[in-house]
Amino acid sequence: MAMANSMLCVHAHPDDESLFTGGVLALAQQAGATTTVVTCTDGRYGYSPGEVPYGTEAHDPDGCAALRAEDLVRACGALGVSRLVHFDYHDSGMRGWEINAAPEAFVNQDLDAVARRVAAVIDEERPDLVVTYDRFGVYGHPDHIKVYEVTLRAIELAEHTPALKLVTVQKSAIAALGQPDENGDLPQWLADMAEFGSTDDEVVAMVDVRAVLATKRAAIEAHRSQVDNHFFLSLDEGTFELLLGGEVFTALEPTGEVLRSLL
Repeated sequence: MAMANSMLCVHAHPDDESLFTGGVLALAQQAGATTTVVTCTDGRYGYSPGEVPYGTEAHDPDGCAALRAEDLVRACGALGVSRLVHFDYHDSGMRGWEINAAPEAFVNQDLDAVARRVAAVIDEERPDLVVTYDRFGVYGHPDHIKVYEVTLRAIELAEHTPALKLVTVQKSAIAALGQPDENGDLPQWLADMAEFGSTDDEVVAMVDVRAVLATKRAAIEAHRSQVDNHFFLSLDEGTFELLLGGEVFTALEPTGEVLRSLL
């Protein structure tokens, strides 16, 4: 498939750009396209220096934010990103955490105020294609859902009108990841995922990124400070390819023609 001449990916946290769109960003760079990443939050409630988790007395939110900003720069360098725009909003934490209610949390910021900042980048870069998360934020993360809402509003506010496509997961692929136990119950994490994802009919593109998988892995490696990423980095080559060798997209309307013409 032909690659977009310019692409802008709007993400919530440092490492999302690598995990969700590292492949298409690397493919775009390889094809000579201009790529821009907007990262909205500082990820301050991830693991702070020394792999200290949030919720422990030693956790350092400011130190975590600084560490993750450095990781983000390295990852975007590995992906060949043309421009990185990193906003200063506070991470809101995972779904259901008490810090979701903090006034400074990203989820509680004025939608139009954030959208205007994204719209300004859209008008500066004039991308052919904007990519962000689906309406579920892929897996229900409150910051991801906020980014979805912000990006839609930003496109309304911007003078330039790009195509928009949304990172998603296939419901059929989620279902294939686990089997019911003897009581007929799915593993809890899989049951939690059941409300998310797109049907096969809603998927407008499945982009094979195996040709740039080493680059995607290097970008994830740049975020090694976040312990959750150790799982991916511990996988053997075949399993890594199986899980991360394709990136899946849906649309607000289930027509894949625009994405197929751009990617």
